[in-house]
Amino acid sequence: MKNLELEPKAGAYRQIESKFCEINLQALEIVKMWRDGDHRINSKINANGKQDVVTDADNAIQDFTTRLFDGLLPVFGEESFKNDFSITYEPLYVVIDPIDGTREFARGEDNWSISLCAVENGKPVVASLFMPDKNELYTATVGSGVYLNGIPFRNPHELPETNKTAISPRQAVNPEFSQLILDSGLSAVCIPALTPKICALLRGDVDSSVYFPQLGQSASLWDYAASVLLVQEIGGRMTSLCGNDLPFSGSDIIHKRGWLATRSNDSHSRLLTCLGNSGQL
Repeated sequence: MKNLELEPKAGAYRQIESKFCEINLQALEIVKMWRDGDHRINSKINANGKQDVVTDADNAIQDFTTRLFDGLLPVFGEESFKNDFSITYEPLYVVIDPIDGTREFARGEDNWSISLCAVENGKPVVASLFMPDKNELYTATVGSGVYLNGIPFRNPHELPETNKTAISPRQAVNPEFSQLILDSGLSAVCIPALTPKICALLRGDVDSSVYFPQLGQSASLWDYAASVLLVQEIGGRMTSLCGNDLPFSGSDIIHKRGWLATRSNDSHSRLLTCLGNSGQL
């Protein structure tokens, strides 16, 4: 497999950014075709062995990404995952969730995204979160900050604190989880899927986002890879609810221990103390 080694590292990152842009543009066409077509929704077995939904748009976006990087970089994605983790040990690879929030997408809602990330030696280095229906494209290269629709992103620490945290609707009705949030002095905002929660954090709608561990549920690498870098580049932090870095290689990338993302390190430490006990629930 020929990695992008012909240019210096910064040049390789720019090549990856350009290809991510190409994928996002093609995704717009794919989504339009799906919406203009028969809106077919298929079933699949997800990484947790449970029945889930998938559309032709999910598959088409991932297939395009794989073809685009063919001969350049290996691609690790949700729709091609067959319990083979070998790609995650490559020195440089691309990870994609072609549609994070497929159920919401299929229902015509706007809380879904296309998530792309390049991972080098177990660390995210180039990230893209695209929410087409909200006209928001968040991008980042390690050490260079975050851009929104190509414009340097404002400092989120200048935004007033909201004391709000984003949580999945199905977790908001869990009495143990809702009590933990209340005890932390937070109010819950229900947002489905991982990346829309992170985008809400980036734009300042919430100060934090949390996902509690639940039996049969996980946050997989394709869900969180880009988000980790984007949160890092605004000066925040995203970890497991045990306080560990989220994994980028091996079978642990089907992550089942919950996660916490915040706009600042200080609030992360405080909320981890309040919410981290949920890891034992």
